[in-house]
Amino acid sequence: MKNSILTFLEGHWDALLASIAGCIVIYFLTRFGGIGISPDSVGYSVAAMNLKEHGVLNDFNGLALVDFPAGYPIFLAANYFITGVQPIQLAPFINAGLYVGVILMSSVIMQSFSGIIKWYRIAFLVILASSPCLWEVYGMIWSETLFLFLVLLFVLAWKNYCNQKTIGSVFLFALVAACAFVTRFAGITLIATGAALLLFDGTAPGFKKIKNLLLFLITGTSLVVINLIRNNRSSGTLSGVREKALRTVADNLLDIGAVLGGWFPFIGEHQLAGAIVFCLLVAVATIQIIYRIIQQQFYLRNETAVYGFFLVYSVFIVAVSSISRFEDLSSRLLSPMYIPMLWVSTIWIPNFINQKTKAIRNTLLLVTAIFFLAFFKNQYQQNAGNWEGIAFAGIPGYSEKQWKESPTVQYINAHKDSLNGAIYSDAYDGLYYLTGVKSLPLPHKEIEKEKAAFLNHSFLIVIWFNDGVNTDLIDLDFIKERKKLVLTKSFDDGAIYFYKDSTISK
Repeated sequence: MKNSILTFLEGHWDALLASIAGCIVIYFLTRFGGIGISPDSVGYSVAAMNLKEHGVLNDFNGLALVDFPAGYPIFLAANYFITGVQPIQLAPFINAGLYVGVILMSSVIMQSFSGIIKWYRIAFLVILASSPCLWEVYGMIWSETLFLFLVLLFVLAWKNYCNQKTIGSVFLFALVAACAFVTRFAGITLIATGAALLLFDGTAPGFKKIKNLLLFLITGTSLVVINLIRNNRSSGTLSGVREKALRTVADNLLDIGAVLGGWFPFIGEHQLAGAIVFCLLVAVATIQIIYRIIQQQFYLRNETAVYGFFLVYSVFIVAVSSISRFEDLSSRLLSPMYIPMLWVSTIWIPNFINQKTKAIRNTLLLVTAIFFLAFFKNQYQQNAGNWEGIAFAGIPGYSEKQWKESPTVQYINAHKDSLNGAIYSDAYDGLYYLTGVKSLPLPHKEIEKEKAAFLNHSFLIVIWFNDGVNTDLIDLDFIKERKKLVLTKSFDDGAIYFYKDSTISK
């Protein structure tokens, strides 16, 4: 055991240094205001606390948590149970551990890549330790923190299957995919990727392949099926309210192009150029997968799982965001393909350089060094810009200074007892996190049942935050057209209203 640890330390000293750097980053990001809190974060943390303390996966209003899969709140609840520390206080340590895991697993995965040499590994690990994309994710209470970890664990589970080819290795492969699927519904991409990897494995006999596929699919979908059955019984829906998309495939590709402008140097604000680069990388992954299916001697490798996941996730995220309404595709939503995309973009470089003559090789090494330096400069500039705000105000979100010191929040904290009756807010989750006051979200514009229930209240308090506006929900103008709102108190960052009478407008 001691020799194995020493061997690992010797083989991955660079990853350990990068991991230490990652932990230092989490410390400084969360030092001022604590872990970053978004609306999703409130739902996750409250559900985890309710699960540990009351045995139910409910939100702060006592309603079943159905908008998100159960995996991440259960993960937080398990950590809460083990440590006795509430999720929001424990989150910086959890995220630091997951970030370390991501860096170390990346190092282990690269160790098996064909032709990878030390300078590439070190450069790649430095990129991960200084990545604005990963800093954003691991500075928040988001399910992506666990999902990214499981994506890389999935690649290692594939490698384990390739080495063993046993029922146990298939089950472990499927179990990782199952955990990812119940952590984020986007985990269906790991189910699709895993099934395809098993299906096109030319070394497995036909009957054994069928057995492996069935075991993988049944195990991989089991946890989320249980979750969806529970959701349907609790709320009558499988995964909450899902509205029709407003953005086209072209719009979403341009959004991805904008994100790549932050991830890669030289693209900048040229969304179309970024979208073209993305499409080219998808084409590269497609060609690589087809080549490896044909040339089976290259199939049972980590690279195959990396290309496969990147391809499946890319197609999935563009398709689903063009069907179901999402926020604009952001670095957060695309973060699961961040590391695979970096590999797809650069994994060929060492082999390509090594195949050239010495003179050409030296020239290519210089060009590559310039590219990586540009990468680091791009990341440094973004991190420096982000740090200007985080250093004195905290991570953007409800833990940020402007929310914690909000005049509206301070007034509500001093007058909670006067807030009697049904309360609605455009930032209902932030209201609960900052004041403990329970409220309901304003109705969605396109859901008549929600609007009717809202307008049928005979007495109603509306707490409005200027920074909490959600364009999918009704706004103050909509309410004022149908009800006579009375302004109770106005602040620089919000206001409190109530209905003056019980007249119901159609």
